Amino acid sequence: MILNNLKLRSYRNLTELNLAWNKHFNVIYGSNAQGKTNLLEAIYLLGHLKSFRGARGQELINHEVEIAWVGADVIRGGVINRLEIGLHKNGRNPRVNGKTVQKLSQFLGYLRTVLFTPEELGSIKGFPAGRRALLDRAILQIEPTYLDRVQEYDRILRQRNQLLKKQADKEELSPWTEALVRTGSRIRYERHLYLQRFKPFLYQVYREITGGTESAGLNYSVEQNTLEEIIDYLSATFERLAAREKKVGLTLVGPHRDDLNFLVDERSLRSFGSQGQQRSFLLAFKAAQVMDLEEQFKDPPVLLLDDLASELDSRRQEGFFDFLLNRRGQVFLTSTKRPSLVDSVRKTANFFKVDQGLVTATSPE
Repeated sequence: MILNNLKLRSYRNLTELNLAWNKHFNVIYGSNAQGKTNLLEAIYLLGHLKSFRGARGQELINHEVEIAWVGADVIRGGVINRLEIGLHKNGRNPRVNGKTVQKLSQFLGYLRTVLFTPEELGSIKGFPAGRRALLDRAILQIEPTYLDRVQEYDRILRQRNQLLKKQADKEELSPWTEALVRTGSRIRYERHLYLQRFKPFLYQVYREITGGTESAGLNYSVEQNTLEEIIDYLSATFERLAAREKKVGLTLVGPHRDDLNFLVDERSLRSFGSQGQQRSFLLAFKAAQVMDLEEQFKDPPVLLLDDLASELDSRRQEGFFDFLLNRRGQVFLTSTKRPSLVDSVRKTANFFKVDQGLVTATSPE
């Protein structure tokens, strides 16, 4: 999967842009607040129909106009598809090969991207919800219908919590508890299956980034291995916690309370990891996601790396770039200054400088 070019009009501070990209490495550099991350956001938008910053449509449009436009040619399996998104204050108009799509699912999948941003580092030391979100977004890239199950679970959970707060009796709670067991078990099982396939990739990449000097680990808080075991466990736990749930007015068990424990050398990354180890782990997590997507679809996704170099020492950078060189996917990397790359990357990359919304191709030297 290759993003062949990118065309923008009135997108944030990027007023007019028409760029052709390198099929492997693209390095985008410049001072802060010049438009580097806006470029990555536009690419991400073409893959996901939403901003990774959580911005609404109006916020993506240059403040001096009312309409913006993003377009690109994407090569997938040797076939070129043209993706376009018109942005206006009331929404967006996605088109594929000149035809307006009727459903969002008809647009998704033409451009798969995996994104790394420094903001995600907070998920390692933060609350469990951030780590669950990392996992759920990865699963969603493989199986879009997973979102339907998560949304159904959230709807049932809200209704059950409302009944608990009203001190509803067991008979009134029962159908909602059964529904929560059914949907929650499926979510936990899909997380378990994904991690079984994903973890070997994670461990391999982390070893490569650290030159074999450190090892990664990942534990999921669910110990059951089959769907039937998970169903039995959840059902029994709801029975055991019934009185306590009624007392606090909250559902105390289920995938909304699960956690991931990230490890380096068998020690908790959250408690003992350095900034470099945390960043290395998150990069390995994203790279493992890329490897899994490539294995599932026989086509590598596009990797978007925002501000990669910060707090990553030269040894870890070199290890990560060596990993990237050994795969065939396309990479977009941003940096606040022209980064010092290993020679093998520098000689094959295209460089672009961003200054006040203007993007200029520069030489590799």
